[in-house]
Amino acid sequence: MSKDLYFIPIIAKALEQKDTEQSLKHAIEKIKSLGAMPEYKQGYEQFEQFMNIVTEQVKKKAPDGLSEADLIMELIIDLATDTFEGSDADRQKALSIIKSHPQWRKEYDQLVAEIKELNQRPKGVEISVSRENELLRSVTFTKIPGSKIIDNIASGDYNISFATGRLIWKGELTEQDLIWTEAYPGKPFELAADTTEREAKPKKEISVFDGKVIIRIFAGLENGRIEIAMNTSEDS
Repeated sequence: MSKDLYFIPIIAKALEQKDTEQSLKHAIEKIKSLGAMPEYKQGYEQFEQFMNIVTEQVKKKAPDGLSEADLIMELIIDLATDTFEGSDADRQKALSIIKSHPQWRKEYDQLVAEIKELNQRPKGVEISVSRENELLRSVTFTKIPGSKIIDNIASGDYNISFATGRLIWKGELTEQDLIWTEAYPGKPFELAADTTEREAKPKKEISVFDGKVIIRIFAGLENGRIEIAMNTSEDS
């Protein structure tokens, strides 16, 4: 590594030690000592500029008292997430220095890759089902049209809503909706066992938002189940 970036391996090695704070103090003393030599003068100026960029960037969003290790990690995160608030020149200088050290570059590249993967994942539409004002289960639709099944539904007051808080349906489900012997008196349960979920007839069907969402209630032996079908997206 050139003398212009002589400080990078010194800092990096200090950050790997158990007593990071003490190690960094010694590292900075060494950097300053070498910086007094003519051949390291430009490198020491680079070091001061880098630490000024780190400190200025992080103090805008983080409390005082962070260690140099925390400051550098915060800088890597800001660069990877495009939340760096400094000038383009400072950003390019900080990025070039981060990429000059293998470990820092690895952390930066890994973070960029993870963010890219998250951005490419379908966000989907999340629907929550609550019973007696307690969340029972949430389901996410990544493909629409589509349907989701929620099993082990007991009688009670239900609230079904989008994750945004927008209410889809609320109401009471009774044993007459959910328990086979109550829903279909005298009808053998074996008939239901021989019927696939796709062919089974719901005890109750609720259409909301002009059929964009359909809620079907099926009776079971001890508990029922809810099927939620989405035909179009929430915003359509």
